[in-house]
Amino acid sequence: MPVVTKASNVSTRARGSAGYADPQATAGLLRIITGTVLNASDDSNGSKFHLCDLPSDCYLDEGTLFDVENLGFATVNIGTESDIDALITIAKSSGNTVTPVAFGDAKHGKELWEVLGLSANPGGFIGLWLHASGNATGAGNMPFRIKYVHRS
Repeated sequence: MPVVTKASNVSTRARGSAGYADPQATAGLLRIITGTVLNASDDSNGSKFHLCDLPSDCYLDEGTLFDVENLGFATVNIGTESDIDALITIAKSSGNTVTPVAFGDAKHGKELWEVLGLSANPGGFIGLWLHASGNATGAGNMPFRIKYVHRS
């Protein structure tokens, strides 16, 4: 086996004369969005609720949480406006708090557009949406906290 010296993706040593690593990875700013979305008891299948807009190239932090225990739908679907489950889909009964990104998982250190399964970075902002894939079982609410890292 050879003896090697290697470096991480953010090490300037690994980049040599290629310049510096992406500042988002080395000194990005942590941002936090705190919100709540409400649903009525008569909201039906196909309803959608805009949560927020995020920079398409931000990194979602593992502190991103959706509290689904009091939501009025049996299934939680969060994605883009046109892809209902691009971020997560889970039965509400699976737990009170849903975390779409975990430290060290396949989504860790990926830009939002990649986490959502898009084929290319659309640039600008991407809206996150809660979607109903069945009729509401009652009125409800879903508090959420979205933590992300971005270069500006």
